[in-house]
Amino acid sequence: MNYLEHLESHCGEFTNQFETEDLLEQAVQFLQFDDSPATDAFTISTLGLHWHTLQNEDETQTHQELLLSFKQKLAYEDVLELLWQLTTHALETHHAFDLGEYFELPPNVFKRLKFSSIYVATPFYFDESFHAYEGDEQTVVPVWFIPIYPSEEAFIEAHGAERFNELLYKTDDALLDLKRKPLV
Repeated sequence: MNYLEHLESHCGEFTNQFETEDLLEQAVQFLQFDDSPATDAFTISTLGLHWHTLQNEDETQTHQELLLSFKQKLAYEDVLELLWQLTTHALETHHAFDLGEYFELPPNVFKRLKFSSIYVATPFYFDESFHAYEGDEQTVVPVWFIPIYPSEEAFIEAHGAERFNELLYKTDDALLDLKRKPLV
């Protein structure tokens, strides 16, 4: 089984693909999955980033693919722009995304929403067997991005990512709704 087969075994067959010239030069594209991880939700995933070795803070190396899941169809352009920026950042810096960290949203993404950052998490709305792909040549870790509010950033700063993750894990599928209320 290759990584695409692993991805489709957990998300269903991809229904659309998005390519940008600059990422295609790096052999990276975006795939869309419908009704994933829940009915009436969409997941957009990178495919091909795992062929690029990324470095963790502790100097170890990893291979990642990036995901973002949402319910609002009108958010496609913002999701694609955000994933493009995150993927480009990874390719330019060769830095891996660490679980529990968050990044300020670019000013041109989710303008109508009140999110301030994007949080890095395991794809816990998906089956646990999706959290790592063990291939012949490498292990690939899918990284899930969740838009968060300023109050949630403050909670992370005050209580840590582990406590914030506890809140996230109790949400059912609320995090897929880009019009959700803050958790704190």
